[in-house]
Amino acid sequence: MDTILPETFRTLLAAFRPCFTAPSYQNFQAIVGGWVHCLGRRTVTAVALASGALSDHHISVFHRFFARAQWALDALGQVVFRLAQPWQPADQPLLLLLDDTLARKGGKGISLASMHHDPLLSSGRKPFFSFGHVWVVLAIWVPLPMGEARGFALPVLFRLYTSSKRGGRRASKAHPTAGARQATADTAAESRDQRTKLQLARELIGLAAGWAGERTVYVVADSAYAGRTLLEERPANVHLISRLRMDAALWTPPAPRVPGQNGRPRRRGQRLPTPYELARTRRHWHRLPLQLYGRSVITQVFQLTGLWYVALRDQPVRIVVVRDPAGRRRDEAFFCTDVTVRAAFLLEGYARRWTIEVAFRDSKQHLGFEDPQNQVPQAVQRTAPMAFLVYDLVLLWSASRVGAREGTNWLRRPWDPHKAAPSFRDLLIGLRREAWHQHVFDPPSHLRCPQKWLPSWAEALLETA
Repeated sequence: MDTILPETFRTLLAAFRPCFTAPSYQNFQAIVGGWVHCLGRRTVTAVALASGALSDHHISVFHRFFARAQWALDALGQVVFRLAQPWQPADQPLLLLLDDTLARKGGKGISLASMHHDPLLSSGRKPFFSFGHVWVVLAIWVPLPMGEARGFALPVLFRLYTSSKRGGRRASKAHPTAGARQATADTAAESRDQRTKLQLARELIGLAAGWAGERTVYVVADSAYAGRTLLEERPANVHLISRLRMDAALWTPPAPRVPGQNGRPRRRGQRLPTPYELARTRRHWHRLPLQLYGRSVITQVFQLTGLWYVALRDQPVRIVVVRDPAGRRRDEAFFCTDVTVRAAFLLEGYARRWTIEVAFRDSKQHLGFEDPQNQVPQAVQRTAPMAFLVYDLVLLWSASRVGAREGTNWLRRPWDPHKAAPSFRDLLIGLRREAWHQHVFDPPSHLRCPQKWLPSWAEALLETA
């Protein structure tokens, strides 16, 4: 099976060969190629059409790849984690980014879908709910060369969060008989994972911490994941960076126990003012230059160490309160479970969490993360994350081209001469251009005859245009 991918990209795909059997690896190559070249909605059928492989294989082969083939999604994430290591400075800790995203769905028979809070459409006064899937995603932050100082988030581990609001009535309309509806409802109930988002995140962090070995890992998450489930049961080499509530109840660590003292040992010391009260009464702030979101800024900070007993009972945390010198933003507080961490590292590390939001946006807009319409639970848990894996591979391939000094491989805009860094769309178009240049304008020797290769590629292009 010949795929529409450049040789340099196939070399990158070769790292995934041990994760599959020989037939599944061929299908994986075709699916990745189809995902890159598909121009419409990325359903499994559309991806198979864009791959140009339907002249040799039945469409059911690609559906079975997601629904029944023997391969593990976590193993693919581990390969991406290993491929990203050369771009990580060996003398610095690993930075992992944790967040969740909603994939909105429509239609009948979508397995494991339910109603979820939609943060994009909701307002402070009126919440909004959408039907779909919520994915808990763990990504590794990598300073790839074409990203300047901002870096990129490469999603590597994924878990589907299933709400108790199943929406089973909506899914059952696709089945004509009452017996089929009941069987489908029973199967969906057995397939649903009833763990919370924090429990799913804890599992993902445990896997990534094992892959990191002896290296220290800092996990950056928003305040929704700063809970006792994640903080108190994390691996020994993992620290968490997150936002702290301005009204958080803080305490001093307990005083050492006096010899001969009776009673239960104290778990906390004296009550401290809240971060809001500390910021309101603070008179002297330290000026701190930072690199936030690709820009140089100067902010005002002060630091303290305290016990946030409601979330982490056994150890104090490092707290940094931030004030905007211009007064345009309200005061904010952030914390890290590593009490020795510098304020600049904590704040710059939290700002890098934004790159996972960029990964969510690019994967949805340019790789169709929300498009697959699967009715088999295992296919649901495998198909949508494939968009994130393709996103990772496009970025790693582009970084290797820049690292090999083979050019940026993205078209410069004459009308925008100040654009220094490419967008993901630029990188994706650059990959497509190189693939078509090798396979159409300069095809391999065994495909030189137009009668052998042109009809299948032309048909695939027409079907996906």
